[in-house]
Amino acid sequence: VLLKDRDRDPFAFGFVFQIVVAIFFLAYTLITKTLEFPNLSGLTLNLIVMTLFYSLGSIFIFKAFNLAEASEVSIIFASSTIWSVITAIILLGEKLTLKNVLGIICIVLGIAAINFTKKSWHINKGHLFALSGALFFGVAFTNDAYIISRYQSVSSYMILAFSFPAIMSLILNPKSIKNITNFTQKSTILNLLLCAVFYALSALTIFSAYKVGGKASIISPIQQTSIVITVILSYFLLKEKDHLVNKIIGAVFSFIGVLFLI
Repeated sequence: VLLKDRDRDPFAFGFVFQIVVAIFFLAYTLITKTLEFPNLSGLTLNLIVMTLFYSLGSIFIFKAFNLAEASEVSIIFASSTIWSVITAIILLGEKLTLKNVLGIICIVLGIAAINFTKKSWHINKGHLFALSGALFFGVAFTNDAYIISRYQSVSSYMILAFSFPAIMSLILNPKSIKNITNFTQKSTILNLLLCAVFYALSALTIFSAYKVGGKASIISPIQQTSIVITVILSYFLLKEKDHLVNKIIGAVFSFIGVLFLI
């Protein structure tokens, strides 16, 4: 909804949105007295990857929502699971089973289904941005799982994970500063805050799941169950009714893929 207008600047939105989420986490750590500053020596490269990949990933995803339907972007974004699983195997030493392979195949089929028509099969710019964003987010998620092992408090790390990429968004495109006010007006602020709250809760619960013993290669696919909800809500809230059968098939295949991966 916030990015439905194609004139909206994804760089400016990336900054505002992520800073708001970071502020929520800062407030949460202060209220719960869980703010900490752990020793991050030896993690310079990981922090650079986190900052760059999340900033680029956010910009690509916001641009995708700007150019394509929310339901399509959501289903294509499910491919981030593929990158999370692959990098978790390489970086975290997690194992890939036959079920994992079947799950990845189902997710790829879901992505293909959403774009299939009887006349032609094609990828538009919005879809390419979504695929690129999925790559960056998938790798960044595993990178987060590696960094967060140094923290006791998930919320403390989330302050860095959102504020650093937010600042990078403006560094990549300084001209976007003038467009920040487009997302702080009365007509958009409520939606922005609502979105930020849900995103913060999502990040907190997902990384808490990893801290209590979950595997990154399993947690990442589980969070993709949100695609089913997004397809349903985009139908009712955004009136996205084109190729509805394709979207349902894509959502079902992606969801089945998630089940295989867990």
